[in-house]
Amino acid sequence: MRAAGCIPLVPYPGSGVPWPCLHEPCGREIAPLYSNVRKRGRACRACAGDARGMARKLQHADEAVELMRAAGFEPLEPYPGSDRPWRCVHEPCGEVRTPTLNTIRANGTACRPCSNLVAGRANWTVEAAERVFLEAGLEPLEPWPGSSSLAWRARHSACGRVVSPRLGNIAAGQGPCRECGQDATHVALRNDHDEAVAVMRAAGLEPLEAFPGVGHPWRCQHEPCGAEVSPTFNNIKRGQGGCLQCAARAAAVRLLMPEEDARSIMAGQGLEPLEPYPGSGKPWQCRHSCGKIVTPTLTNVSLGKGVCRYCNSAFPYDGPAMLYLVVDRDAVKIGCCSRHGRRLDEHRRFGWELAWSVDCPTGDEAYNLEQAVIAWWRDDLGLQPARDSVDMPQFGYTETAAWVEMSPEQVLDKVRELADESGLPAITVRSTEFLTTRPSVPASHLGVRARARQSLPRQDALEF
Repeated sequence: MRAAGCIPLVPYPGSGVPWPCLHEPCGREIAPLYSNVRKRGRACRACAGDARGMARKLQHADEAVELMRAAGFEPLEPYPGSDRPWRCVHEPCGEVRTPTLNTIRANGTACRPCSNLVAGRANWTVEAAERVFLEAGLEPLEPWPGSSSLAWRARHSACGRVVSPRLGNIAAGQGPCRECGQDATHVALRNDHDEAVAVMRAAGLEPLEAFPGVGHPWRCQHEPCGAEVSPTFNNIKRGQGGCLQCAARAAAVRLLMPEEDARSIMAGQGLEPLEPYPGSGKPWQCRHSCGKIVTPTLTNVSLGKGVCRYCNSAFPYDGPAMLYLVVDRDAVKIGCCSRHGRRLDEHRRFGWELAWSVDCPTGDEAYNLEQAVIAWWRDDLGLQPARDSVDMPQFGYTETAAWVEMSPEQVLDKVRELADESGLPAITVRSTEFLTTRPSVPASHLGVRARARQSLPRQDALEF
């Protein structure tokens, strides 16, 4: 092992076991097999590879030297390999260069200054490069990188930005700063203020501020309707309208169904219109074949629904009805129903208690009173529903208010006031103890049996 340049680091392990050693020629730690070293006379794989590479280099060195000399280069050091820089003197110019043999094979030369002269291009010097940058308003922040095609960090004196243009681009006449170039382009392309104002006025728009640019919102007054709008000059120039509301109204008129067709659809459902056609989504006062006056929309009638609430609803709009208020510990709920229906039973099933009820001659009157109370809660007082749809599987959560914000007595006083305003006859109120007394438990989304099972003591609680 020592004859092969190895210093063993551990005792001899056996001929077929790796033996950690230090290879003196290269200083690497290796682990050759003793049997391989005895057979081959060498121990380091890396050194063996280097030796083979050197042998190949020596084999091709003469040919490489001849190729370099044929290209006008005189080598100053031994052949390093085809892809490694080879220090040479370029005889035509006398300068020291470091081309690779592969470059010489591909291009025939590797001296850029000489190639530039042949192609008619100038050879840059540091002084000339700096002069071009300074004349363009650029202050170099680092040495010239040595090539006109490489980025060169500099500060643009006009705006103070740090930029990295290429010397070749600056020498060719390109601008030194992209942002400054874009700003200059915007200024050059910007329309004259008076011309822009003339375009807007031709579209019925009176500008309320200076021209901001072609793509920016421009605050104007739309003369046909007087509304303040903010269209862009580009959109107006393309022919778009400047006012969304006017455009929507124009589209509605343009798309409005002919009244004859609309009346034909209503007549097909037994409806006789009593006023001009207002539009497909607006209530249209009609007389139904039953003699009642209703206000369905053309859209609903076209779908076969909402034709006549008196004929197609389970609620007695033209018969005796009842207005009621049910309560639980946390909320009150207004509602209307048939006098002999099961609506109150549905509420009691989920834990609601009746506070009071009022008989009304017709369901129309009960429904109108209910909607007036809800409008009072939402629009005048700003009260929000106290329940959601999960809490009330029997429906009606939008008709609730919190008990702390609205008591049953307050609702009843409001109903009396609304009835007087509507000219209804004196109402008779049937009240319960919950008109003034608050229930002790909240209503639930569970039925009676489910609540009863939930209230039973658990088995583990009964065990001592």
